Amino acid sequence: MNRSDIRTRILDGLNDSPTNPRFWSFAQINSVIDEAQEILAEEAGAIMRTAMFSLRPGKQYYYTQGIASDVMVPYRFWLTNLNRRLVVINTVELDFTNRRWSDVTSTYPEYWFPISWNLFGIYPKMASGSELVRMDYIAWPRSLMDDGDEPEFRGVDQDAMVLYGIYDGLLKRWDVNSANMILAKVVEASVDASARSGIWRADAREFRHSQTTDESYRTGIGR
Repeated sequence: MNRSDIRTRILDGLNDSPTNPRFWSFAQINSVIDEAQEILAEEAGAIMRTAMFSLRPGKQYYYTQGIASDVMVPYRFWLTNLNRRLVVINTVELDFTNRRWSDVTSTYPEYWFPISWNLFGIYPKMASGSELVRMDYIAWPRSLMDDGDEPEFRGVDQDAMVLYGIYDGLLKRWDVNSANMILAKVVEASVDASARSGIWRADAREFRHSQTTDESYRTGIGR
């Protein structure tokens, strides 16, 4: 569906004219569609993208905004030259292994760890040189540009956007009982979309051995 199709279905669900609505302007409905996109993306993690960035010598922490402006949360990192995936870890495990882990350097990192919603770290940090890293991440959706533009979500998940638009319209009419009934369907559709997104992320995983002759990772953190 494109934006025009979604808007028409929302107005049909509100028993309003899709060509000349009485209670909403097209701009208001379009704004609700963009809001529905953001909510569905946040609840379901349905939009997955990839960005590339370079590790710098001595640098341990990286802000996601410096890599891509639409990052919601990263979920996988690959060293492209070695074809190796960084293992996720947390700072408690690092502290248990070495209280001075922030001082450790190496030729290549082996782990990554989240700090906050927009900050992550790598361990060990690189002593010298640089390394290209591929970051796979859950992304925020882009706004639809015109009526012919289509959302990035799979077609089966776009029904949740229509339901959210109807829900928002019912609230603006103070029809709380009907709105609550639609909200239950929105939640159900979001759960289904989240399950489908999880399956797609699992299918996208790649477990590959390095094609280089370099040694295996050596820090020996217990997992």
